[in-house]
Amino acid sequence: MSRCKKCKSELPPGARFCPYCATPIIEETFVCPSCGVENSMDALACDGCGQSFSLKKKQDTPPANDIFENGYQQGLEQEVADRFNIAFEKRLKEEHHPSLHSAYIDRFFKGEFRTSADFRIRQLAEYLLGVSGDKKEVEKQKSIILNRAFEELIDYFIIRYCADLNEAFFPESILKYQGMELESINLSEMIADYLDFEHEEESVFTNFVSMPAKKLKNAADSFLQPKKGETLYFICDLSLLANCKDGFAMTNEAIFWKMPLENKQRVFYKKLKDVKREEDWISINGIFFNAGTTLNLKLIRLLKRLMGNS
Repeated sequence: MSRCKKCKSELPPGARFCPYCATPIIEETFVCPSCGVENSMDALACDGCGQSFSLKKKQDTPPANDIFENGYQQGLEQEVADRFNIAFEKRLKEEHHPSLHSAYIDRFFKGEFRTSADFRIRQLAEYLLGVSGDKKEVEKQKSIILNRAFEELIDYFIIRYCADLNEAFFPESILKYQGMELESINLSEMIADYLDFEHEEESVFTNFVSMPAKKLKNAADSFLQPKKGETLYFICDLSLLANCKDGFAMTNEAIFWKMPLENKQRVFYKKLKDVKREEDWISINGIFFNAGTTLNLKLIRLLKRLMGNS
């Protein structure tokens, strides 16, 4: 029977928070590389497809070496560890303020999550041994598998272990999309989960029947011209006069925006190539965008997910 780590009260099955002291019940999990099902850390085989996690049987006590120092990995494990190191540093550089980089690395190095990452690296190395084909195709498949796995692993670390360091609140609800292909996801729901407008101050419209007609017309005239058949999810007003002449919107195919004194822009998700932080704004395919610090950071996460975690 599980108990709350803080107040030691008995927990009901499936509880996410302690009913007595409200402490979050954080369970370490990892995603099966074969089918994407989330499994508990003590699983010996996947609950979804039955794949054996043989490395876990061998690793009752993980090595104490730091993955950044590359003290124990050999061969493919070393390569995976090196790539994770690069992915982690890239995430910090592209999305987090330089003044916080050392704090994130220190949290990773000294925290409990490092053990989970260590095991995941070993698991990925074992899985990659089964990838076959010509050299070019194998390298392509390795990159796809590792990029996606690293993005999910870092997401889990940032959300579950670094809430006090993050400049924006990233809801845990976005973790439910890990291991899922974009084609199988309710896009409207995912966008709402990632942007989490309830924790933002900007005016957002999702009901276009009740939205003031003048504001809807201003947005349409200024920056929002979707194609026939596109589904509009929301319009966010960023104008100083609250007239919706500046702002951004998202459909099932593209993001539209206009910043003050800038031209209107549109980028289709399938053409997303680069999204990153630039001081107090962000760039989308090299184009200026600024909705404020927290929305900028949430949008980076969302757009990277929409371009397939590449």
